Amino acid sequence: MNSKGISLIEIMVALTILSTVLVALGGLMFQVGRHTRMSARETYQAAAIQQAAAYIQALPWDAVDGAAGCKTDSTGLLEYNQCIAVADSGNFKLVTLIVSPTGIFVGRPDTVTLYRHKPRGVSLLR
Repeated sequence: MNSKGISLIEIMVALTILSTVLVALGGLMFQVGRHTRMSARETYQAAAIQQAAAYIQALPWDAVDGAAGCKTDSTGLLEYNQCIAVADSGNFKLVTLIVSPTGIFVGRPDTVTLYRHKPRGVSLLR
């Protein structure tokens, strides 16, 4: 028998192969989106920590104690709670900075510890 055209079985096999490939690609796209979101959160959180650490380092020695406390802030798309605790040991201050993401990028908090040493007195007779 000399038949021309495509049979119904050939169409069903082609659709089965196509649907299998599309389901696999859909799962892959979901994983890529999830990892991209996690990477973005980590990037924004690192930027928030660097910004807060630079702020603490730029403060004068006597003003470091006034930075203690908690506040809500944002960096890029990241909204976070920032808590600063200061322990004074005479010649140095131990500053603990905690950034806890909130909003759409919820994740684990990051903690950074900074040591601020008391500046030496400046002598004009060097």
